[in-house]
Amino acid sequence: MLKDIFTNLIGNAIVASGRAIKVHNLDLYSKYGFEITPEQYLVLNMIKDDENLSQNKLCELLYKDKSNMTRLISVLEEKGLIIKAPQENGKQANIIRITDKGRKLRAEITPVMLKSRKKYLRDISQDDMYTCIKVLNKIQENLNQN
Repeated sequence: MLKDIFTNLIGNAIVASGRAIKVHNLDLYSKYGFEITPEQYLVLNMIKDDENLSQNKLCELLYKDKSNMTRLISVLEEKGLIIKAPQENGKQANIIRITDKGRKLRAEITPVMLKSRKKYLRDISQDDMYTCIKVLNKIQENLNQN
């Protein structure tokens, strides 16, 4: 009985926390007048960390379907924040690279995001964060099993 209650609560808590963070971040981006969305920032951030990512790899890493990622990449490309570059090994998939303009915008947004995360993670111990990450990773692992 108690396990059933926790099973329902954890799903609701994950969804509610995700939505609260999304709304908080959208408000923050609006307040600062950033020209991209938090979702687009995630793509920029991921590309900045690895300059050899294909669109397919980005889909995999950010849990996005191809059509959603295509839209995100198109918007970022139209804004001059990224470019598609052919792979050097001759493969058909393009590598997505961040431009200088993209780096500059990312550098402007990152301190705001770090401050925001610090705010919503305050009073949460490292042990609690570790446990949360461990549980969320286990949920993903369970979902990825056939």
